[in-house]
Amino acid sequence: MSRYILKEYGSWGVMTLSFLTGVMVGGVYRFTLLPAYLAICLMINSKQAFTLWMRSKGSDRTMHGTVFFAQIVSAAVMLLFLVGGTAGKLLPYGAIAAVYLLLNRFAGEHAISTEVSGFAFLATAALVSRLLSSGQVDLRLYLAVALFFTAGVFKVRVQLRKGVLDRTLMAGYLAFTLMAYYAIGAPLVALLPLTENLVFAAMLYKVTLRVTGWTEVLKGICFLLLMGLYY
Repeated sequence: MSRYILKEYGSWGVMTLSFLTGVMVGGVYRFTLLPAYLAICLMINSKQAFTLWMRSKGSDRTMHGTVFFAQIVSAAVMLLFLVGGTAGKLLPYGAIAAVYLLLNRFAGEHAISTEVSGFAFLATAALVSRLLSSGQVDLRLYLAVALFFTAGVFKVRVQLRKGVLDRTLMAGYLAFTLMAYYAIGAPLVALLPLTENLVFAAMLYKVTLRVTGWTEVLKGICFLLLMGLYY
């Protein structure tokens, strides 16, 4: 069964930090948060079975598809039970997951549109934890979380390609994020960790992908704390 375990540690990190941001901002810690986190983990993990399902044929394809749908349905049932009557408020955000799966299938896993939609989906964890901790479906919080963590997509592309276009795209994305935060009234101070992205784009100092991963985790923790203090 180990082949059905998703080994994308960046995805797990972004989802966990997004979830904790919703908890931190909500300020109330309920027993339902743990099973909700486990349900989201199950949903994120289903990507592995989905990928195997799309790439295989014959009886293996049937098996992979069954595992994928079993995880999705189980996670959905758990979340519906936990959020109760407020489930309808979360349903529109299910379209983000659908868009990600479609782009993964037809545009490719590493297309920038697929990666951006994937981070947008991971950020929905903040919606669930915020709802369970405070009873609110906070669109502003979701946008703030999604915009912050999606910057990591552009950071990694700059590190791998080092092209002028990728560096320009990252700078443009950060400018867009700054304007979006101002427009929705999110705390601009929470974007301070992203100054490292600009420094990296300007200097292109050499680091391994592992170091980049841990740097992104540290930036995510700083973001979490700043959102807890100033949101």
